[in-house]
This record gives sequence, C-alpha cells and structure tokens, in this order.
Amino acid sequence: MSPRQTESLLDPLLEWYEMNGRHDLPWREPERSAFQLLIAEILLQKTRAEAVTGAYVPLMARYPTPEAFVSAPIDEIEGRISSLGLSKRAAYIRRCSRQLLARHGGTVPRTCSELLDLHGVGEYTARSVLIHTGREGISAVDSDVERLLSRFFGFDPADRDVQSTVDQLAPPKRSSDFLHGMLDFAAEVCTPRSPRCSDCPLKPDCASAHDFADGGASE
Repeated sequence: MSPRQTESLLDPLLEWYEMNGRHDLPWREPERSAFQLLIAEILLQKTRAEAVTGAYVPLMARYPTPEAFVSAPIDEIEGRISSLGLSKRAAYIRRCSRQLLARHGGTVPRTCSELLDLHGVGEYTARSVLIHTGREGISAVDSDVERLLSRFFGFDPADRDVQSTVDQLAPPKRSSDFLHGMLDFAAEVCTPRSPRCSDCPLKPDCASAHDFADGGASE
C-alpha cells in the first residue's frame, strides 16, 4: 500500500465516521469499564449490534463487575440475555468472570495473550478490547472489515494477511475510531449484497467500485 492509498481510505472513512457513525451504541460510552467492554464484545460475537443494544444496558446495570456475575444465579443471567438467543453465553461470561477474579484480581488484562486465555475470548475480541481500552496502532478483523478492505484494495483475502494489513493502516492516535469507522461503514454503506456505491465517499479510489456499477451484486 502506498501512502496515497492509505490516505485515500483513512481520511474519508474517519470523516464519514465522525458524521455518520453509531456513536450512541452503549458500549462505546467513554465511561464504560474495561470489563463492561469485554462483556459487550462477548455478546457481539456473531450477533448484530442492534440486537445487543437493548439487553446490554440493563445487563450492565445489574452486573457491573466480575463479582456481580459470579455471585448471580446462572438462570437469572440466562434470562437477561435469552431474548438475544444468547443464553448459552451466560456460562461463558460466568466462567470468564471467575478467571478474571482468580488470575487478575478482577481486572481485565492488558495483553493479547492473557486475554486469549479467558473463556469465550478469541483473537478479534481480545484485540477489540485492547483497542477500546487505549492500545494504539493495532486493529481487529472480522468479516465486515475483511470485506471492506478486500473490496477497496482489490485483493483476495485468501491470498493476503488481512490482520497485518489492517494493523499497518491503523492510525497511531485513532485506533478505536478507525475500527468503529470500518464496522459502521461496512454495516451501512459497504454492505455484503447491495453496497451503496453511488454515495460512497471511498468510490473514487475503490478497486471494486466498477463491479457494482449496475446497482450492486451479490458476493
């Protein structure tokens, strides 16, 4: 990637995010603790943000700490997230909370390796938590991020280390905005089947814009 390619993605993406991003998602509130961010990421795994929003605020109000989750009856926790179809994750959260108390004094660790040792935490979740708690110069890759970058730069994800690519792109002082921007842009504009190329601010430099010139195509 040339500096020009990087700028042609970063500048319009971050500008779009400032104006159109989902800034009202409750886990993006600046006062959220690292633990509450971790719980959000566990709930968001393979689940749409809009679905999690309604259950997240009352869940965190009732169980703001690892101690609160560990001391609560499992069926009570399951009931609070059953509307999401995520009742099985109650056990993940309880086990993760116990591990935090036993291994880290109830605090969320600040290294990827320690986070990956927690139950229910994978590479994306670990990286996202680190980014949101102040780790700069890295990013995280899920299917939406992979789709956005592969379309823009015109590469096959099977032939490229997408995680390395996104880490190179991550701006040193705006890693969280960059990740949020990619997620929100992929959800609102660069969608899987009918991308809104006609009003996409990345279109002038997007390697795949011509592929959807007839109104969008399925992947």
